[in-house]
Amino acid sequence: MRKGVIVGIVALLLVGLVASAFAFSGKGLGNDAPREALKNGDYGAWKNAIVSGLTEERFNQLRERESLSEQNRVQMDERRMRIEESMEQGYDAWKAAVANSPREMKMAEKITQENFDAFVQMHKALQSGDTETAKKLAEELGLSGFRGGGHRGFPKW
Repeated sequence: MRKGVIVGIVALLLVGLVASAFAFSGKGLGNDAPREALKNGDYGAWKNAIVSGLTEERFNQLRERESLSEQNRVQMDERRMRIEESMEQGYDAWKAAVANSPREMKMAEKITQENFDAFVQMHKALQSGDTETAKKLAEELGLSGFRGGGHRGFPKW
């Protein structure tokens, strides 16, 4: 049983590596051969192009991109948590928390001390999955670009 799980994990990792190599093969790295082979329906040429593209340099480039992506995800999660925590502390804390975020600052132009409670209610409605209430509150707040269901309870603008 363990051997089967290990084989499955290794297979998934290999598929992921090949898919990553293919996905980035033509993105600024100068290798259009996999894309051409795919377009032509030539599996052998595609496989050769993918395997020949798996150089240590390309691996290191992909690894660097993944590392930067992970760092960005961590920073976004930390910023989002600070913003969510600030909402519990009141309008001034929230305004300070969103001060360096262009997306949230756009929203902050419409949110005032007077309508902040309605904004918090909208946020809580989103977190609980009540998009109808959230949409109604967003309209009342003048948040015209609201589409609902944003990442971790924040609306999409």
